[in-house]
Amino acid sequence: MAAVAPMLVLGLALAAQPGEKKAKEMPAMKGRIMAMSKYPFNETVSQLKRAIEEQGLMVVFTADHQAMLQMVGMQTKGMQGIEFFHPKYGKVIAQNDHMAGIEIPFRLMVMEGDMGTMIAYYRPSHVFGKYLKLKALGRELDGVVEKIAQAVTK
Repeated sequence: MAAVAPMLVLGLALAAQPGEKKAKEMPAMKGRIMAMSKYPFNETVSQLKRAIEEQGLMVVFTADHQAMLQMVGMQTKGMQGIEFFHPKYGKVIAQNDHMAGIEIPFRLMVMEGDMGTMIAYYRPSHVFGKYLKLKALGRELDGVVEKIAQAVTK
């Protein structure tokens, strides 16, 4: 559940408090991208999954955070995590610094709030930036993940 907590805080920031017209300001976290989707929640999730596959990657797991929070009595709007990757990149990681295996798969978080639907993710260059032999891979994957995000934000 520890991995859910940072995104939970992020998702809750989307919901405007009574009388507020803007989402709460959150401090920027290094390497994290947050963007509003032009689609409603369910369509954003579907479009992202399609975009992941169009970039030659695989959706390896989805997590319904809304359903998990309901299990502990908390009501939220839509909140889903999408994990994705491809073994061809895993091979590069294993050949160059197998310790970076903990950083994969990549994740996108889709959150529905009063102001609309937002996506959040970490840039691969940030994730792999601490691994000397994987910096180039991180930069390469930045463009791939950016194309995925643009499927719902442009």
